[in-house]
Amino acid sequence: MARIEFSAFAMELKKFLVDNNDERQHDVEFINGRSDAASAAFEDARHQGHTVDQAMEIAHSVLMEGFTE
Repeated sequence: MARIEFSAFAMELKKFLVDNNDERQHDVEFINGRSDAASAAFEDARHQGHTVDQAMEIAHSVLMEGFTE
């Protein structure tokens, strides 16, 4: 059985999905995939010279793409 990765991005997305009763709240591949993409976006942004806050904003936009908050 696949498990959700233990990362801040994965936990944030999981909480959002549960709080909003989204059908993907149990979709481990979706959660891990989005978490990995957000992590990669953060790393890329830092390598490009963005501040930590800017990189977090970029990563968060990747994590939450397609959702309205």
